[in-house]
Formats: sequence, structure tokens, C-alpha cells
Amino acid sequence: MDWEYPGGNGVDYKQIPNSEKEWEIDAYPLMLAELRSALGHDQIISAAVPGLPRDMLAFTPATLPSILESIDFFNIMTYDLMNLRDNVTKHHTGLSLSLQSIDAYQTAGIPPSKANFGFAFYVRWFRTEKPETGSGCEKNPTGCKTVLLEDLETGESTGQAGTFSWNKPAPSQVAASFERALAGGTYDEFVPACNGADKEENIWWTWDTETIKMKMQPIMVARGVGGAFAWELGEDGPEFTRLQALTEGLREIGTVE
Repeated sequence: MDWEYPGGNGVDYKQIPNSEKEWEIDAYPLMLAELRSALGHDQIISAAVPGLPRDMLAFTPATLPSILESIDFFNIMTYDLMNLRDNVTKHHTGLSLSLQSIDAYQTAGIPPSKANFGFAFYVRWFRTEKPETGSGCEKNPTGCKTVLLEDLETGESTGQAGTFSWNKPAPSQVAASFERALAGGTYDEFVPACNGADKEENIWWTWDTETIKMKMQPIMVARGVGGAFAWELGEDGPEFTRLQALTEGLREIGTVE
């Protein structure tokens, strides 16, 4: 079940305010119950759920007990944790933000064994303010100001951010910038994730490498999370280095053989 998101904050949140979607919060578990009734209990039902606490409108201590009656496990989308609605740079799959997400769901009532955390097999980029505007990007690329990323009236992209998967070349308009980001990129061991700040074009890049398995210990062991997933497998081709690292990490922890 992939609904982004019951209760509001979807891509149309500027056109349809959350106040007009409040009914979805109560409707969501009812729909799941109907689905479970139709499929029976020998079928597995999973749900993709938002990674940012601000979007967890339908996943609260009040609603989760009824949701849990129908759902076998939850795929928590711990990616896109920086998106068009942000105005400062951060890692879109950062560990600290992922832990905030996992903790929020566990506090709300999801058993750790029913939670999977997500990995992204794609790259994201965001245009930042020029240093002369006082953005702070020249000193610390993380936490510096971005340009306006979404239209204030429609919520649509202003064209100052984008994404692409590893199985495709970088879009021509940002290809040179990505090459510079790769060449001068930084691996942040505390995240852990890679980032690159292209000072020529003022672009912040954020992506995962095969070091993704470094995230597993603090999340899967310390938090007791049941498993992991990725969006999406085909995007890691043709080498599938992240998929291999993800599988190795799960094997080391003992989740898979």
C-alpha cells in the first residue's frame, strides 16, 4: 500500500489543504481492514509510510492500533528526507534523520520487528544560494541556504532541484556539476553518506555509496528494526554495488543467509 500521504502533505498540498483531507486519517485504517478482509490472513500486506515526522499525519498512537491489525510490516521511506519543501541543505538519506523517523514510529506504537527502513538507489541535487548572499555554503555545505525550490502557490518544482538514478547518466544540464561533486565529494562518516558541493554552479549533491551498510548497525541492531528495502532495485544497475552492500550488511547482521 503506497499512499503519499493519508491526511495530506502530498504533492498537491498547495492545491488541496490538509484540512480537506483530515477524513483520510480515519478512512485509511478502514480501507486496510477491507483489504485484509478481502485477501484473508494468509496474504502479506505491507505499507510504504512517510519518512519525515511532519508527514506522519495518519500514523499516530491513536490510529496505529487499528492499522496494525491489517498490516504485516511497514516500509519506512527514510529517503528524500531533504526535498523541495526544505530551505537548507542536508543529507537526504542521513542516519540521524533516519533514526528520528524510526524513533517516531516506535514511539507511536509500531513494533520494531514490523518496521523496515529504506535506502535510495538514486542521487539528489539542490541549488544553493550564492556565497555572496550570506548563505554560508562556502564554510559548511551542510546546513547552508538553498534557493527557492518549490513554487509558493502551486508547490511545483522551480527547476532548481532534481534527481536521477545510477542506471542512467546524469542529465546533461547538471552532468559537469555532478562530475565535480564526485571528484571533490566528501564521505561523512557520522551520517554516513556522501555529499558534494559544486561551488562553480552552487549545487548541493547528496547520495549513497556502498557504505550504506554502515547505517545498519545503529538502526537494525540498536533499534531492533526488522529489515531493510530500497527504492528501487533497478535504479542501482548495471553494477548493483549498493544492492550488494545492502545484502552484505543484512547478512553480517544475520537478517539474511
